[in-house]
Amino acid sequence: MSSKSELHRILMESSPYGLLFFAYGTCIESNPKAERLLNCERNQLLGTCLDEISGDESTQLLGLKLQIKRALKEDKQRLIWSCSSEDAENQKIELCVKPIDGSTSECLITLMEVAADSVGSKPVFAEESNPKPTQEALEVPESEPIEFLESVASEEQENLQESLSEESIPTLEEIVLPPQSVATSREVTTKSNQLDENFFDPLTQLPNRQYLKQVLDRYLAGTDRSEQIGALLKIDLDEFKDINDSWGHNAGDQVIKRIAAVLSDLILPDDILVRMNGDEYVLFKPGGLVKGPDQLSQTAWQAQQVAEQICEAVATPIFIDGHELVLTASVGIALLSDDELSAERALQFADTAMYEAKRQGRNTVAFFDHSITEKAKRQVGLNIRLRKAIDNQEFALYIQPQVDVNSGRVIGGEVLLRWLNPERSHNMPSEFIPVLEASGLIVQVGHWVIRTACEYLRSFIDQGLWQEGMRLAINISPRQFRDPQLLEVVQHSISSYNIDPRYLNFEITENLLIDDVDQVIEKMNAIKSLGACFSIDDFGIGYSSMIYLKRLPFDHLKIDRVFIRNIPFDPESYGVVEAIMAVSRQYGLHVVAEGVEDVDALTLLSKVGCDSYQGAYYSMPVPVDRFRELLVA
Repeated sequence: MSSKSELHRILMESSPYGLLFFAYGTCIESNPKAERLLNCERNQLLGTCLDEISGDESTQLLGLKLQIKRALKEDKQRLIWSCSSEDAENQKIELCVKPIDGSTSECLITLMEVAADSVGSKPVFAEESNPKPTQEALEVPESEPIEFLESVASEEQENLQESLSEESIPTLEEIVLPPQSVATSREVTTKSNQLDENFFDPLTQLPNRQYLKQVLDRYLAGTDRSEQIGALLKIDLDEFKDINDSWGHNAGDQVIKRIAAVLSDLILPDDILVRMNGDEYVLFKPGGLVKGPDQLSQTAWQAQQVAEQICEAVATPIFIDGHELVLTASVGIALLSDDELSAERALQFADTAMYEAKRQGRNTVAFFDHSITEKAKRQVGLNIRLRKAIDNQEFALYIQPQVDVNSGRVIGGEVLLRWLNPERSHNMPSEFIPVLEASGLIVQVGHWVIRTACEYLRSFIDQGLWQEGMRLAINISPRQFRDPQLLEVVQHSISSYNIDPRYLNFEITENLLIDDVDQVIEKMNAIKSLGACFSIDDFGIGYSSMIYLKRLPFDHLKIDRVFIRNIPFDPESYGVVEAIMAVSRQYGLHVVAEGVEDVDALTLLSKVGCDSYQGAYYSMPVPVDRFRELLVA
């Protein structure tokens, strides 16, 4: 009798329907019929994400993504779609989107050809109890070409600019703000009797800082304000300066307008979205809740939700002059609950919170509290001490072993930076590494890390401890990766210590993908041409997606510890790990799980086919001499 996997293969290949399986928004399985309908190779389908546009999909696949998103949003299981394919030109396809167990995180997608006179037919496995939809309910617009999909994010903004250009701009004397209310962003940008050229940004057509300050002054001084709780969200694009430096200010202006349009889609009728200057925006939410501890917590929770939606929306790839850009945003939140608060002070609080978000690693959200100012003072002092630490050679490298899941053998390690000094025996990397990155000192320290790691590796080889196939992982931060001397430093270190480059594995995080992907690929390939490998670190928690696994030349993938820690008791984390493993196998990636702390997690990793792991279950990061002992063992 055939095995289950063989039966699955036969059913998939012989099915008259095009079948696609999505797990957590990522395609993990397809059949030949679907590939023909979508004019795609199998490797183009596997790993594609519903929320991403890579630029190399077929028009049919782009159209399919749009239809699936609409079906999920409108809670429809069946749609009619006009699609051209190898089998037919401009044919009608019945698209069945069936969530598994009622969850949209996993869904079964079915494509079926239908004749012009049988629009209402349905797949053989459809539930008979479901009422048959009418033809009108099934009809959806034909799939749009790629040019349309790439311009969706800016369509609203362009329409807004056209409408404003047809209106006359009033003078300052004609502007009248309601005495006891706040004019919203939509009112400001659509009603000519509320807008003056001094109160709006000419690039984005959003209100500007001057307008926001007047609105905040009126709001904070209002007679009914003492009963209200509002919030200010300061939004700043991460590493935006690199866009202007790389492609010029015209490209930067296009990004500013595109992000303004994206943010405008998220605001509520009473909200005000403002472009402050450069790549900074502020979202003012007047609130309306009565004050009190519970209401304050609820306002904070709601503001947190909005901020997370903003980060997610900004992280959607955009295309500028043929370049794909993946941006991130840092968001600072200030709650307007203090009766004595002024507009300038409120903006300062939101600004301070935004910089705290950047300090925490960017692409995150932070609330203002008065302790942040103390943190800022400590950070200045930390920066000064770090400069002295470089001169005094206070840094050291620890190594955490990487272990084969099945054999339990040490197959390499990851070098990790530690700071030891006379004042404190140990400084947490989470505290000092962001300061190194923000100050630019990470480049100088990173050069030292690469040279020292190669020196240690040479000693392991000379002592007969380093075997064929072992890898020593070295982290490269985003700022260090952009260093023009990086390739030269790697080349010099390899040659100076006579290291086989195959023993080196450079780890980069998803944050690096905020840069021009083509430039990232070019530098990765230059380093790989020496013989070294690349790994994507902390995979799954950032803003990129599995689609980058087929675009960037990675050899290894590290699943972030947050999923590994939870897999014994969290089905969703386990499902994410399964999906990552399925796509990684398709692309031939070696998968490393980090943060393995117990045997239960290790057992599940073995079950899903993970290759290797690192974590406290085997060993914490240790000094080099202790790592030598583990290699001998």
